Amino acid sequence: MGEPERLEDTDHANPELLSLPKGSDNRMGWVRNLEALDRESEHFVVEYELGSECRIPGLLDYFDGKIICALMSNEEGRNGLWPYNLVLHIPRDRHGHNLKAGKGYYFKDGRSGELVALMSLFFRCRFYLISSRHLPGDPRMGMTLKREYPFFTVKCNPAIHPPLFGNADKNLAVDFKEFLDTVRALDPKLHQDYILACHHYARAVREVGVDSEMVFIRLVSAIEALCRHVNLDREDDALEEQKIAALIASSDLSPEQKKELKNTFDARKSGKKFIRFIERHSGGYFEDGNFEAKPLKIKVADLDKVLRIIYNARSKYLHAGEPMFLSTPYKGGEKWDTDPILGMWVDSRRFDAAQKLPYAHFFEGLVRHCLLNYLKTNSSKLDLAVNYLLAGGPGGRCR
Repeated sequence: MGEPERLEDTDHANPELLSLPKGSDNRMGWVRNLEALDRESEHFVVEYELGSECRIPGLLDYFDGKIICALMSNEEGRNGLWPYNLVLHIPRDRHGHNLKAGKGYYFKDGRSGELVALMSLFFRCRFYLISSRHLPGDPRMGMTLKREYPFFTVKCNPAIHPPLFGNADKNLAVDFKEFLDTVRALDPKLHQDYILACHHYARAVREVGVDSEMVFIRLVSAIEALCRHVNLDREDDALEEQKIAALIASSDLSPEQKKELKNTFDARKSGKKFIRFIERHSGGYFEDGNFEAKPLKIKVADLDKVLRIIYNARSKYLHAGEPMFLSTPYKGGEKWDTDPILGMWVDSRRFDAAQKLPYAHFFEGLVRHCLLNYLKTNSSKLDLAVNYLLAGGPGGRCR
């Protein structure tokens, strides 16, 4: 007999949690949830309270009201965030786990967390889950309690990351439905990795004004979540791998040491995959034209160098505790990609220009652009909404 069903404490959406249906359907939970609603006649409704620094008008009414989201007040809440309600319909019937389904799908923040991450990516702003409760009206549910969730936000100067706090052209009723359609049409094998990438992106933007280094760490992780699908070309991988494999095989090292050396080489390949992924999916992000401060704009010819700096800085931070050399925000420099400082001394440490990272909003915009391009490339529905975003629609390119 299979293991009895249980509700995970880590799932923010406990009342809406469904077990995996039989089979190996590893699509996102909110997608499977919608299809289950078509099969089941009985369901209940869960209301989630969200907050965001951005005021986004309009009403999202998706799948005949099965997913609804709207701004709930014309005034900011007591926590300084604009209040939103996200309402999900959840099938009452629960299917047992299929223990032979392989690795299976798992997202720790549940169906609501998936939608919040996708909203963050689409609208290019951050959302916080504040509370959840069953909507009244079903006597079988009895008295339901409001469940509140811990979250952390901090007021920061919008000039630190201008695109994140802008409200222009954002509307819940426009284009987001088409975006969700495109996500539903994504290759099912990619759902797990894509939502993890969106999760890391959403976590990254929530670190703006809190921990600048964590912004870069999370954004690199967002790309790495999809990098296992990157195939390196022969020049990048095959010839070098053959040489390394031959060197390891001919050495007098122990089997454990040889394995460790191979793992070190594989880690080097991870950096190459990170760079190749962004190069392949960044089309349209870099603009030509005359800029007032040309030396402070990053061109496509600089991309490989800049990505190596970012990846190496992330690795040194995680594995050796090395601080990052971050670009410093300047008043009037909101449209710059990097600051004009070539190097600096801090205490007795010298930071060279070759160590300096670009502004976080440059890299965040690049990562977001790549995630949207990746979705467009791997979805069977070439969606107009994604094209609109890539062309500079709501929260689109802000270069």
